[in-house]
Amino acid sequence: MTAREPSSDAQFGLQFSLYPLRQEHLRPAVEAAVKAAAAEGVEVTVGRLSTFAPGDEDSVFAAVRAAFDAAKSFGPTVMVVTLSSGLPSEETVAQIQGASER
Repeated sequence: MTAREPSSDAQFGLQFSLYPLRQEHLRPAVEAAVKAAAAEGVEVTVGRLSTFAPGDEDSVFAAVRAAFDAAKSFGPTVMVVTLSSGLPSEETVAQIQGASER
């Protein structure tokens, strides 16, 4: 494996926040974006300020495009995206959370 070739089981992450502009109702654009991202095979978790979606690299990038396309179909939209590679496993996250609760 080289620096340009991540392991085949590498977990990627997508976090996005949507800001529909000049729209009477914001919810339809946000809901459409979340649904479109989930349809690309990522596991979507909706938070108060952003949506998180881990998955493989192809699914994560497809989810970004699908979410933005869905949101902009309602009108002008700003989408802020954070991408990451090499996410920690659920086990690692649980261990860190457990240690911080002590």
